[in-house]
Amino acid sequence: MPPAGVTVAMSEQASSCVVCGDGEARPVLVKDGWPLVRCVGCDLVSVRPLPDADELERHHEQSYRDGAYARFAAAERVRETVARHRLALVRPLAPTGPWLDVGCSTGAFLAEAAAAGIEAEGVELAAPAVAAARTRGLRVHHLRAEDFRPERRYAMVTAFDVIEHLRDPGALATRARAWLAPEGVLVLTLPDLASLPARVLGRHWFYCAPPDHLHYFTPATIRRLLAGHGFADMTIRPLRKPLTLEYAGEQLGRQVPRLGAAVDLLAAAVPARWRGRPWLLPLGEMLVAARPRADR
Repeated sequence: MPPAGVTVAMSEQASSCVVCGDGEARPVLVKDGWPLVRCVGCDLVSVRPLPDADELERHHEQSYRDGAYARFAAAERVRETVARHRLALVRPLAPTGPWLDVGCSTGAFLAEAAAAGIEAEGVELAAPAVAAARTRGLRVHHLRAEDFRPERRYAMVTAFDVIEHLRDPGALATRARAWLAPEGVLVLTLPDLASLPARVLGRHWFYCAPPDHLHYFTPATIRRLLAGHGFADMTIRPLRKPLTLEYAGEQLGRQVPRLGAAVDLLAAAVPARWRGRPWLLPLGEMLVAARPRADR
């Protein structure tokens, strides 16, 4: 790999930038054998070359079964708390009508929406997650987002912690635009590379996790991606995640053992009644809302 700061032209086998199409990039770092580079044209940081689709699908299936994401999927109370918090944030943004949750996992958000009287369905690729969602009576389509052909349009399309995982995030934006009603809204949550935790922790940031996360957006780069795929009227805000101190310590300890240990010490020091309470923690995420341009 070239030394830091050296501009390189990517080979024909490697992908060009998914935001601006530029093929030149500067090396940023290598983590767990995966090279991350910064696009010369727009500053998007991505894994390059990207793993192929089959490799990614195998990786995500394994993560659901016994990898990092399995621990989150098994933490039912945490999932419910996060879903409830998200619903409170996004519900005021949507006009009346059905919702679609892309990458709905085991259906925690769909369940919260249904409990609030909202008609919602989901799309999910991982078979174990689909099975778990369907046992709860939730309507979940087991297929890739690119293969989904809805029979109606939606007032809201949500994709929580999804777009950073995709080889081609622009394709999802294009599809979401077609799925939305004219006054509908697309809502994303995703890591923010410009956030303070990302800038302070660098390679040890919780969300610096290739190949789970392939693209590392900032507000500027996600705005440019969505604008290039037919969206306007965008709002972007920092996002905190409601987690218990115990769960946060476990998760952070995987990336930064000392930080995880510090959170564990804090959890041990607080009164017992506070240990199971969710706290809104600044992990370095953002919430993005955008509407289709009127010229579609």
